[in-house]
Amino acid sequence: MPRLQWTRASSAALLALLGALSLTACSDEEEVPSPKPDAGTQTDAGTDAGTDAGPPVDTGIAWDGGAAGDFSCEGKTQTTLTFTPGQEELLQDQVNTLAECTTVQLAAGTFTFENAITIRQNGITIVGAGKGVKGEGTGTANSTVLVFTTAAANSNGLDVVGKRFEVRDLAVWNAKKDAVRIESSTDVIMRRVRTEWAKVNDENNGKYGLYPVKSKFVVIEDCEAYNAADAGIYVGQTEYAVVRNNVAKQNVAGIEIENTKYAYVTGNLAEDNTTGLVVFDLPGNPIKGTDIRVLDNVIINNNRNNFASVAASSSTVSQVPAGTGTFILASRRVELKGNTWENNNSLDVAVLSGLSIEPDPTLWAAGGLNFDSADINIHGNTFKGGSGDQVDNGSLSAQRRPLGALLAALYAYGETQGELRVEHLLWDGLDPVGHDPKEINPINICFTDNVLPAGTRNAIVNMNLAAAAEFATGGNLVGAWGQTRHYAAKGTEFDCAGFSPALTIGDFVK
Repeated sequence: MPRLQWTRASSAALLALLGALSLTACSDEEEVPSPKPDAGTQTDAGTDAGTDAGPPVDTGIAWDGGAAGDFSCEGKTQTTLTFTPGQEELLQDQVNTLAECTTVQLAAGTFTFENAITIRQNGITIVGAGKGVKGEGTGTANSTVLVFTTAAANSNGLDVVGKRFEVRDLAVWNAKKDAVRIESSTDVIMRRVRTEWAKVNDENNGKYGLYPVKSKFVVIEDCEAYNAADAGIYVGQTEYAVVRNNVAKQNVAGIEIENTKYAYVTGNLAEDNTTGLVVFDLPGNPIKGTDIRVLDNVIINNNRNNFASVAASSSTVSQVPAGTGTFILASRRVELKGNTWENNNSLDVAVLSGLSIEPDPTLWAAGGLNFDSADINIHGNTFKGGSGDQVDNGSLSAQRRPLGALLAALYAYGETQGELRVEHLLWDGLDPVGHDPKEINPINICFTDNVLPAGTRNAIVNMNLAAAAEFATGGNLVGAWGQTRHYAAKGTEFDCAGFSPALTIGDFVK
C-alpha cells in the first residue's frame, strides 16, 4: 500500500484546505536593484522580477555550436593576470580596468571578498585551480573558493556583462544574491564551477547559483549547484543554451529554463530539490520560450520542502509542491527523451497552462499571449516508480501551494477509486482557452514508448483543473474527481508521433 498522506488526514482537515483554495498567482515583488559599476542601476530580470528590462542581445548570427562570432580575441593582445589568496583588494582594483582579452588566473586556496567581482569587458576568462567538492567552503591545494559570506547585502558573487566570457574551475561560496550572474552577454561558457551556500533550507540564501539572463549562446557544463533559495542552475530570457552534465541538489528548483528559445538540456542530475527540472514562461516578458530539448537527465528524489521566500522569490517557484520531478508551464515545442524519473513524491511530470499561475490573459500580452502550452513530446523515457504517493510531502498549504493542495484532496477520493498514486504525466486541461471539453488532447501532448513500472494501470491524468477546482472548493470531492480523466499509456490520443518539424538543437553540439 503506498504512503498516501491523505489516508492520515481527516475529512474536516481536507475540507478546510479546500475552503482556502485559490488557484490565482501570488504577486511578484520586485527587488530594489543594487548599483552596478559601469552599467548603472538595472532591473533584475530573473523570475523574481516578473517584467523584462529589454530584449536579449541580438547578434543576428546563427549558432553553430561554438563561438557566436561577433567578438574574437584572435590577433589581439592577450594578457594573463595572476592572483593568490591575500591579493583580493588588488584583484578588485584591477578587474575594474581590465583590458579586453584578459585571463584572470586565480591560484588554489581561499579568496574572501567584501563586494562582487564586477566584469564589464569583452574577452575575459576567469580560471581557478578546481571547483573542489560539495561542502568545501575553503580552498585546498587543488581548488579555488571565492567566499562572499561577509560581502555587502544584495551583492552578487561574479557579476558580468560582456562578450566571449568564460569562467571555469572554481567555487563561489555564500553569495548574498546570485553566485554567478551573467547578463546581456554573448558567447558565455561556465565549466566546472560549483556554487553553494553553507546553510540548507534557508530562504535567506542567495536565489540563483549559475544565472545567465538576457544572453545568447550560453554553455553550462560539468558544474554543481547546491542550496539556492530559487534555482541552482538557471537560464532565462536567452537564445541558444546548452546545459550539460551538471549536478543540482538541495535547491528549490534544480535546473530552470525560463522564457528561453532553443535550449539543449542533457546528461544532468537533479536530485533532492523541491522540484528537479522545470521549463516555463512567465507573464510580462517579451521572450516567448520555445524549442527546448531535454535528453538523458536523471530526475530523482526531489522531495525537499519548499523553502523559497514568498516575498523574495518568484511566485512560480514558491508555489511548487515538494516532490515535483518536472513541470512544463506556458511552454511549447518541448521534447523529453531518455530521461529517468523516480521517487518524486508529488508527481513525475506536469504540463500546465500559464493561466494556472496567472489567470489574467492580458498580463501575458508582452510575449504574444504566451500562457499556452502546446506540442510536448515525452517519449523513450524511464519511469522507475515510487512517485506520486505523498503530494507536497503531506505538508499541504492551499494558500502557498494551491495546486498541490487540490491534487492531494482529489486523490483522497481517487484512492477509493483505485488510483493509488498520481499518474506519471499530469496535464491541467486548461489550454487552449475555450476548447471543447470533449477533446481529449487538443494541445498535442505525446506520451509514447516510455518504460513504466510493472502493474501501471493509468499513466496520464487530465485534471480538468477549472471544473475540478470549482467542485473541490465547495467541498464536493466526488464531483471534483468526476471531472478528472485518466488514460493508459497506449492506445489513446496521447499515443502520438510528436510534433513537426522535430527539434534539432543539440545534434551539432560537441
